[in-house]
Amino acid sequence: MNMNCNRNALRFISAMAVLSFASLFVPAQTSSQNAAQPAAVAPAEKLTPYTAPDKSATVGVPPGWKVTKGENAVIQMSGPQGEAISLGNGVFVRNGAFQAGQQGSGLISMSMPYQATLNQKYVMLWQQAAAVSGQPAPQVTFISATPIPLAKNIAECAIYLGTRTTAQGTSKFESRFCSLPLDSGSIFKLFWMNADIPAALATQERATAEAVLASYKLAPATVKTLFQPLTPIVFVPSGGGGGMPSTPMADHSAECMDLSVIREIPDWRLPSYCH
Repeated sequence: MNMNCNRNALRFISAMAVLSFASLFVPAQTSSQNAAQPAAVAPAEKLTPYTAPDKSATVGVPPGWKVTKGENAVIQMSGPQGEAISLGNGVFVRNGAFQAGQQGSGLISMSMPYQATLNQKYVMLWQQAAAVSGQPAPQVTFISATPIPLAKNIAECAIYLGTRTTAQGTSKFESRFCSLPLDSGSIFKLFWMNADIPAALATQERATAEAVLASYKLAPATVKTLFQPLTPIVFVPSGGGGGMPSTPMADHSAECMDLSVIREIPDWRLPSYCH
């Protein structure tokens, strides 16, 4: 996606969900097929380790795939048959009316209503990406949307499985997508990871896509810089008086995002301040 991103923009990374592409990538069976016999899934290919030049993140790359971007925790790669995996994407968004194709301003990539549902924000993100590239709006169909349990003052996140149809064809996707809280400047962040596999390749590519996404790792120092809002959040005591930067809260948010979204630590193992 050609979208304006700050070097310190929040990046979004995660491994695939447990259910992952299992139900999404197996083609529907015809009446002549035995429903008790699931389609065979090809094993994952051996991955070659890749480290971003700035040491911010690492990932495994399948044979024949090419890394097209690797910096500031963002790693994007493409496969030889139209496959695409993108990790660590983040944009600043202004709270306001959405219009596909709108031009960004400074570090702000677009506007959209903060009160829109997460599903709506996800669709608007892809509509904007298509519009700025001169493409018609994609048709996005959700197969499932599974919330990731986090406190609302940290982020609203979900795992999306579905299909996306563009001028180039139809692909199966899995995305982990988050919307962060509105800051004092009426700006919020969207961040996501996404895997797109052409529909005809879904079964044979599923295990490899999962292996790539599960191999993604962040450098420890990178995590602390990913969740900074564009406008600093100031904590004001309930009794009034001067405020101070809410560093502990920012640190807690980064930790919770890292544990829940990136590392996929089970909900019951998360610190209480993550809920």
